[in-house]
Amino acid sequence: TGCSMCGMRRVQINGLKGEYTTVLMDGVPVNSTVFGYYGFGALSTAGLGRVEIARGSGASLIAPEAIGGVINIVTKKPKSNSIFFDAAVGDHDYKNMSFVGSGVTSDGKGRVLAAAQASRRGQWDQDGNGVNENPRVESLSASLNISRDLGDNNNLDLRLAVFDSETFGGPTEDSLFYTINRNEGLGPLFQDGDVRKQYIGDPFETYEHINTDRQEGTLRWTALLPGNINLVTTLAAARQVQDSYYEAGDYYHLNKYHYGDTKLNIPAGDNHFVTAGVSARQESLRAQSYAFFDVLGRTKDDYGMSSMGAYLQDVWQAHPKLEISGAVRFDNMAVDFKGLTGKQDEIDDSVVMPRLHIKWTHAKGLVSRISGGMGYRAPLTFFESDHGLIEDGFAVNVTELEKSQSAGYALSLDTPRLTSTVSYNHTTVKDMAYINTDDFAIPTLVTYNENVNVQTIDGVIGYQVLPSLNIAAGYEHFVFSDKYKGLMAIASVEDRARLMVNFGKNKWDIDSTLTWIGSRDLKPYGYTDSFNVWDGTTASDPKESNAPAYATVDLKISRAIGKDTKLYIGAKNLFDYHQADKESPLFYDDAGGYDVGHIWGPLRGREIYAGMQMRFQP
Repeated sequence: TGCSMCGMRRVQINGLKGEYTTVLMDGVPVNSTVFGYYGFGALSTAGLGRVEIARGSGASLIAPEAIGGVINIVTKKPKSNSIFFDAAVGDHDYKNMSFVGSGVTSDGKGRVLAAAQASRRGQWDQDGNGVNENPRVESLSASLNISRDLGDNNNLDLRLAVFDSETFGGPTEDSLFYTINRNEGLGPLFQDGDVRKQYIGDPFETYEHINTDRQEGTLRWTALLPGNINLVTTLAAARQVQDSYYEAGDYYHLNKYHYGDTKLNIPAGDNHFVTAGVSARQESLRAQSYAFFDVLGRTKDDYGMSSMGAYLQDVWQAHPKLEISGAVRFDNMAVDFKGLTGKQDEIDDSVVMPRLHIKWTHAKGLVSRISGGMGYRAPLTFFESDHGLIEDGFAVNVTELEKSQSAGYALSLDTPRLTSTVSYNHTTVKDMAYINTDDFAIPTLVTYNENVNVQTIDGVIGYQVLPSLNIAAGYEHFVFSDKYKGLMAIASVEDRARLMVNFGKNKWDIDSTLTWIGSRDLKPYGYTDSFNVWDGTTASDPKESNAPAYATVDLKISRAIGKDTKLYIGAKNLFDYHQADKESPLFYDDAGGYDVGHIWGPLRGREIYAGMQMRFQP
């Protein structure tokens, strides 16, 4: 989470900022550059089959903009006629309902999967000062997947999905109205000017309300041609509207995204498998924002982006133990920050990106993987990461694509009872774009003229102790340069460990996860300019510049009732660890500016829930 009051999500892998991660849906990059913030939070887990994660740039041929890596969300494949229903309620206004229905035609050539989910989590104001540390979040999603075999050699897949989410943050809902116009926006926000005490300002000073609606669709045709050549053609489109209110400003955007790809998968002899394809992408964003009292408004966030590319990959089985996958992709991208500069297509660049993956099987179950690649990205996501900079306006002074290079090694061991992987990955980002608020009259998007580096070291292990008992553990260590830390809005996790235990026997199932986050020095992230008190002229009582280590525990206990019903009870953050018990995420800077970004720990405490699952199969 990147913003406490607005609940903005930053999904990230490989340690890089969330905007450098590309989200695929069933292998299709249908998600636009702004999707990874509020849109991702509305994704449903109903109908989810698995999640695939690939680290590093060049991790996907069809998603070259994935500088940090790729998250591929794969839906379930219907195998029978069934209906699944799950409903849960809990404290702090927690509600969740989901439905999944699947069907297969009698001839086995038609398949359908329908899924829907509605969820709600209430506000969280742990310190009771009238400003929440975490917002109320509601989401509703529905999807329909239809697959039909047309004869023996053709298949059509259609996916349609809609998402709707609402986030309400800032003043707690029961105190929203009684302070309206009490101070006319001029008095102190908190009693005695202290963010730890009662909020006494006008609601609009902290009020954040974000509504996001999204529709997307994908059509894929797969054909088997003579010579066992496989032709796959994909068309995808998405439309997203965000209508939001941020404190004293209103922000609206309309984002449109179109994508097309066609490729041939060609068996080339006994030892080669070649993939060749072309793709095209087009995206536009029209956004409008205005100050609270500016009824006319003005359009200022406006861009268009288009790219065309071609790619080639050869998977070569050089030896029974050695597989080499080499690929190269060529792209031309044009980006136009319409109306913001005097030049059209401020970025018009062609890039060539190679990728290499080597797999060596040392022995049965013991495998080494060496990978390396390049990626690029248009610097566009600042529209959402900075909310379009609301009513203040901004300028653009960037003419380069962001480019990255990654290299990594992984060693995996897989036996009937033990599974483990240790890995190392290094990524360098060149020409990173960021908002500069210090050297310009208005916030300006500029290119960072130094490379930034991120290293990731991690390991996971799982062991089947007994048929009824499985234990798994993992550890991640991220190494960031101080220069890169200074460009992050929120302090990133640097060390994380997990211990997971699953026990299942005699209709009982117990899942528990212990997560440990290591201590961090917050100074390189810019947390030194954070104070608890502002008396109208001077800031005082500085916040801590070192984040402590902490641990949280999640627990879920399930009991099967009959063959098709299961009851469960659980708790998230079982021991109720909350940052606000130690330190509020709210702060003043040394100029009296108020913000909510002093975040280093959980912003939700213990949540207890109970629910029921039911499955019906004819």
